[in-house]
Amino acid sequence: MSEINVNPVSTELALLQRNAELEKENKQLRKELLDQKILLLEYNSFTEEKLEEARVREENLIRSNEDFKREMKQQAEETNILMKQMMEMFQKQAQP
Repeated sequence: MSEINVNPVSTELALLQRNAELEKENKQLRKELLDQKILLLEYNSFTEEKLEEARVREENLIRSNEDFKREMKQQAEETNILMKQMMEMFQKQAQP
């Protein structure tokens, strides 16, 4: 009359083993996810660094261009003054 039922025990053991496998797989996936997050953070940091370098280069180019334009404007003004002085000298020499 008393039967030993090993089926529920074996089912529970199988579930425990499957649970252990899933936990191991979950742990591995979490590790892989963490590694991917680290890689992404490193990439983002690298990208931000390169963007900042590009911004600095752009600012330097803009500043350099503005300096060049100012210098050209100053030289044009100096040239105009010299041309005006030369024209005045020619007019004075042309007068008797």
